[in-house]
Amino acid sequence: MGPVGVWVGAAATFLAALVALFAALGVFEKFRAPVFTITFEHRQPWCRPASPGSTELLWVRIGVANRGRNTARGCIGRLIAVTTEGTPRQDIDPLQLRWAGVPRSRAFEPLDLRRDQREFLNVLVLAAESGWSIVTFDAPDFDPGFATELAAGQQHTLELALYCDNATTTACHLTIDATDAHQPRLTFSGNQR
Repeated sequence: MGPVGVWVGAAATFLAALVALFAALGVFEKFRAPVFTITFEHRQPWCRPASPGSTELLWVRIGVANRGRNTARGCIGRLIAVTTEGTPRQDIDPLQLRWAGVPRSRAFEPLDLRRDQREFLNVLVLAAESGWSIVTFDAPDFDPGFATELAAGQQHTLELALYCDNATTTACHLTIDATDAHQPRLTFSGNQR
């Protein structure tokens, strides 16, 4: 082959080294990374009535689905901000939300989401005696230093985020308009598809 073979061999070696460098830098992982779709609808399973005889009346959740090619590792959902009547709340700190469909003892553990897997994060619960509240740790395990109940008769917007070890953070907003106690309205904005 002579000089042509040398050039072809050199080009192949260069390309192999370039591919190895890109792989080491994680360039190819970006094409296979998990991609999240966060959803909400005014029906089950997003709005789930509680079982008969329970003090809770309604659970409000967001759906989280991995539409990427790789497993999303270490996913957790967090409430990162609350706005009431258009005013940012300084009295509520970011807090972790509970995964639905797992035992309460594991509801705060990071969850792996495989390709096309959908899970739910509990966000709000309507209780007969206390009204709307944010679903998070239960007392006495958790002392946030602030109330997790949302005042009746007001509009509250919750900014939610999904964090993952190997994907970009995804955020959304869930608004509850509780000005009419008998007919609260829920609206959602985010990356619903």
